[in-house]
Amino acid sequence: MSAVEDFRRYFAECPLVAIIRGVTPAEAEGIAGALYDGGIRMIEVPLNSPQPFDSIRIIAGTFGDRTQVGAGTVLDPAD
Repeated sequence: MSAVEDFRRYFAECPLVAIIRGVTPAEAEGIAGALYDGGIRMIEVPLNSPQPFDSIRIIAGTFGDRTQVGAGTVLDPAD
């Protein structure tokens, strides 16, 4: 399934994106798990959070086949 198809499916289930601003890598899996249990299927980690790429990697590694996770507050095209 493509990312667009996943987005449409997850958005149809619950039309919300959780923005977990300020999350640390140590908190990422627990917060994502609580969101998943609450029905949220799309999660954004803003890049101005502590070690955001680590948090994204942790969430994607744990919930990647059941959620979409991505970056927000992207200010630099290289990111």
